[in-house]
Amino acid sequence: MTATTFSLPSGASARPRLTRSRTDSRIAGVCGGLAEHTGIDALLWRVAMIALTLAGGSGILVYGLLWLLMPAADQAA
Repeated sequence: MTATTFSLPSGASARPRLTRSRTDSRIAGVCGGLAEHTGIDALLWRVAMIALTLAGGSGILVYGLLWLLMPAADQAA
């Protein structure tokens, strides 16, 4: 197999690494980290997590998994 390399289009910037935020943190920094990575406001991520929690409890599971799997911002290599 051959390796394929992809390049960003001109004018596009790479997204920051997905890490838990140390500056925009309410509980563990998960929503703040998602906001930094995607460019969507952290408040909208928090509302989405609350909506998922109220709609069956999956928000707690998703938040917990992200808390465990996302490295903290200062631990990112």
